[in-house]
Amino acid sequence: MPCPLTQNYTLKDCLTTAGVASWYITPFANVLTSTLTANVVTAITKTVAWKTIAQEIEQGMWSYTGAGTTASGSKAYDWECSIKMHGLNTLDQQELELILSNKVVLIAVMQNGEAWMLGRTYGSNAIDSKFESGTAMGDFIGSTLTIKGRSSVSAVKVADGILAGLLTV
Repeated sequence: MPCPLTQNYTLKDCLTTAGVASWYITPFANVLTSTLTANVVTAITKTVAWKTIAQEIEQGMWSYTGAGTTASGSKAYDWECSIKMHGLNTLDQQELELILSNKVVLIAVMQNGEAWMLGRTYGSNAIDSKFESGTAMGDFIGSTLTIKGRSSVSAVKVADGILAGLLTV
């Protein structure tokens, strides 16, 4: 059965700044429900407050690749994000250990203010944490966290106004 397309693609009139401005992150078990309306998350019920990780321009990023209909008759989206954490301190290292130990859900807040949720249905796994000391003045010093996941949809937009409520219990 064919799937009808819903719109024509047209070139956009304005450009936007690329990159992730900040991340919202929480353990997968913390998300009790997330309501999806017209492919937009309009409500999230949680047990504890989410954490945020601010990003420098051009450092935080995420991408996904979609595997369309295959011989098995299914599709999936594999996605990966890179989170940069500046500096070296004990609290960051403890936080990285917790993230690596948990299945997590992420929200990427883009430079243009739009927010996109990753790992909504199945969660995601932090697979790598790498520390760099730099070799010269001006080099990056800090940790890079790589998180990967798989979902049945590419990413879902988060409605305006939801983010502030995620930071409280």
